[in-house]
Amino acid sequence: MSKEILEQLFDSPVKVRLLKLFLRNPGESFRLKDIAKRTKSDIRSCQQQVKRLNNINLINSRTKGKFKTYFVNSDFDFYNELKTLVLKSSPTSKEKLLKRLKVLGRVKLAIISGVFINSDNSRVDLLVVGDGIKNKKLSSFLKDLEAEVGKEIDYVVFSTKDFVYRYDMFDRFLLDILEKPHEKIINKLKV
Repeated sequence: MSKEILEQLFDSPVKVRLLKLFLRNPGESFRLKDIAKRTKSDIRSCQQQVKRLNNINLINSRTKGKFKTYFVNSDFDFYNELKTLVLKSSPTSKEKLLKRLKVLGRVKLAIISGVFINSDNSRVDLLVVGDGIKNKKLSSFLKDLEAEVGKEIDYVVFSTKDFVYRYDMFDRFLLDILEKPHEKIINKLKV
């Protein structure tokens, strides 16, 4: 049973991604095209699931210029419960994340915080240190991750040399990341 808990509770992985998108971004409204792009789902599936969520009043719509936009209804009867459930659920499995990080290049350190450990006061969600990291692979990895998580990932990538230099200089940015709640999923640098 490797499926995520939410996917077992709800009838569709697309619906789970929609819930994550809307509940993690409560003040934002999205066009259908943007919803499909951000959830990495086909527009037809999104349209069906948005319609279902709209029918139960979890998602509302309004016309903005020529376009119809959708946003979460914070007055929905089970809004707080759903939000808590979605926020408490793991955005992605650590094993899956680790496997995907390893193919980016020679990753020496990977730290997750923020959205990955349900912490609001983190400087970044993901810190990656390594060499030979391909921008195209990194971009694709981040887009997939953002679709799973339901929000934009705050991340930083350092070469090993830059990281060691900043670490040795007690760089405030790095210290903030390392002092606040985080989890190291790759730590070849023994930080």
